[in-house]
Amino acid sequence: MAREARGEQRGLLLLTAHRAKGLEFDHVAILDGGWDRPSRGEDADAPRRLFYVAMTRARSSLTVLAQGRHPFLRSAGGAVLPREVSPDPTSLPDARRRIIAPDPRLVDLSFAGRLRDGDPSLAAIAEAAVGDPVTLSRHGDRWLILDGRERVLGRMAKAFAPPDLGSVIRGEIAVVLQWRRDDGDDAYRHLIRRDEWDVVLPELDPFSRWSG
Repeated sequence: MAREARGEQRGLLLLTAHRAKGLEFDHVAILDGGWDRPSRGEDADAPRRLFYVAMTRARSSLTVLAQGRHPFLRSAGGAVLPREVSPDPTSLPDARRRIIAPDPRLVDLSFAGRLRDGDPSLAAIAEAAVGDPVTLSRHGDRWLILDGRERVLGRMAKAFAPPDLGSVIRGEIAVVLQWRRDDGDDAYRHLIRRDEWDVVLPELDPFSRWSG
């Protein structure tokens, strides 16, 4: 699926290599563990291909963490700068904030693709930028993504289930994806009115909210 992210990167985004397909980031760190073990039903070379996907998400710098020898990287060479580190667990911050990370599976990806030309939401989405504040407001059995002027930027998927269904949830725009007609489900393609559109993915803080 062809997907592009636009806007400024903010903070740390933790993804699996599978979920990072189609995205790019300025700096990428690949964690250690399990790269040499194919999943059930995969061929022996599948882990190497997935590792290649993870590596090619980086635009500026790539850091690969490993304990000992990495199965897919040579220990020496002009393109590899090895460093040995000893982590200090006492220096880690006390993480108290819990968020709902941006997840394409929790957003109605074809929302803007179904809108008619001239719909106010299309203009609002075009103006949206990473870091802009958003709120989620429940309408019936679905949640709408609203910008600071209460314009609709999108809609959460049916699978989205926040901890407290009686609240308006705050957050901010984490990613703006470019989605295309061919990326969606064939069964719903007849409802799409344009070839490509932007999709707002919010990062949500369900513990920073007010009664709605």
